[in-house]
This record gives sequence, structure tokens and C-alpha cells, in this order.
Amino acid sequence: MWKPVLTGFVVAAVIVAGFLTFGCGALQNARFCAKNGTAAAMTVRSPARHDAYIRNQMPVTYRGRRNQYLATIGNLVEGARIYDQRCASCHGMMGIGDGEAGEKLVIPPADLSRSLGEQLYRDDFFYWSIAEGGAEFETAMPPFKDELKPGEIWKTLTFMRAAFAENNGAAQDAIALP
Repeated sequence: MWKPVLTGFVVAAVIVAGFLTFGCGALQNARFCAKNGTAAAMTVRSPARHDAYIRNQMPVTYRGRRNQYLATIGNLVEGARIYDQRCASCHGMMGIGDGEAGEKLVIPPADLSRSLGEQLYRDDFFYWSIAEGGAEFETAMPPFKDELKPGEIWKTLTFMRAAFAENNGAAQDAIALP
């Protein structure tokens, strides 16, 4: 009688340990981890990227990076131009993930208007996401590290924080100088 109970306990412990170690997205389909069949609890729409970030597993080259670009007119105009060319088709004009091209994706584009305001996600997270894209996390986000210079990525982030700030209240490291 005690063997089935012990076996059940061991199996349950292994499953819980797997979720705690690897995250839901690593053990299950991303849709399983989602609420109501849409995005998971985090607005980045990729539980695996979220888990990697909170477990400090992003590549060392991106850790701790901070945006040095201020929200000047020139930086905002350049960032808006890049966002319009590279991002808006999926993320939409207001960054809520409602772009026409994004509607066809299995994992919808991130809701930037919300995730940019979450204190958890810092400048290094967004730079890493833009530079490396989502292939590692099975999303359609293309990598831009070979197409955009680092300053162009930062200007795009500067624009996104300024343009979507009305919707969210930007994270502190977005506007503070190091």
C-alpha cells in the first residue's frame, strides 16, 4: 500500500523540480503555460525567454547593459524610423503586439507597451531580445544584431520607452544615467 503512495510522491516531486528548474515552457508547449490560450503571465509572450532572464541565463555579453541614449528629438526620430521599418509590422504602431504580420504567428509578438513598464525587465533584457531575436525560444522574432548597429538598437529602445510611456510608466533604468 505504501509503494504506490511513495511512487506518486516521487513522480510529483520530479515534476515540481522540473518546473522550478527549467520553467513551464521547457517542459510543456508554450500554449499549455499560457492563460486563456494567449500569452503567459509575462507580457513578453515567451515563457522560455522570461525564465532564462530571471534565472540570469542570458549571454554574459548582454548582462547589465544600459541605454546611454537620452530621449532627444534626434534619437527619438531615428528610433521611430527604425521601429516603423523593423518592428511595427508585428508589434503594431503602439507596441501592443497587434501588427498585421504578427497576427499570423504561433506565439504572438510581445506587448511592448506593457513589458517596457515592468520593473523586472531592464535595458539589458530588451537589448538582448532585439539583438538575438527569438529563435532560441521558438518565437518568430528575427535577430537584428547583424542588421542594426548597437546605437540603432538603443535608439529604437529609447523611442519605444518614450512612445509607450503613456501606457505603462517606464522602468527606472530607461531614463537614469549610469
